[in-house]
Amino acid sequence: MHEELQPRELSTSDSLRLLGSVRFGRVAFSRYALPTIRPVNHLVEGGLIVIHANPGITLSSDRQVVAYEADTIDHDTQHGWCVIVTGTAEEVTDPSELAHYRRLLPTTLPGPRHRIVRIRPDFITGVEYVPADDN
Repeated sequence: MHEELQPRELSTSDSLRLLGSVRFGRVAFSRYALPTIRPVNHLVEGGLIVIHANPGITLSSDRQVVAYEADTIDHDTQHGWCVIVTGTAEEVTDPSELAHYRRLLPTTLPGPRHRIVRIRPDFITGVEYVPADDN
């Protein structure tokens, strides 16, 4: 039997800290006018989320609104957290920035890593699932 849990809202700084503690998440974007979600590696730097954009991620060359989500929720206890970022994505093209991000981005997921995309958050929401008696 699972203990009773309650959601607790996270601050923006706690949300970004937790997002930075994991190596991958899921980017949601529009493809052929339909929602599409793909797992990607990421890093958090200076309040921005930077991802590898493999060929299946068809972001336009213009800024595009995307959502980014990462979580860790234990399958047995249901304890954990979830962070969702909504903002604009743009491809990184500056050679020095590309070199910088290629050095820092984790490479735990398989696939090509030709493009790097930076997400500028407009909204950051996070929730943590904690025991109901923790106030």
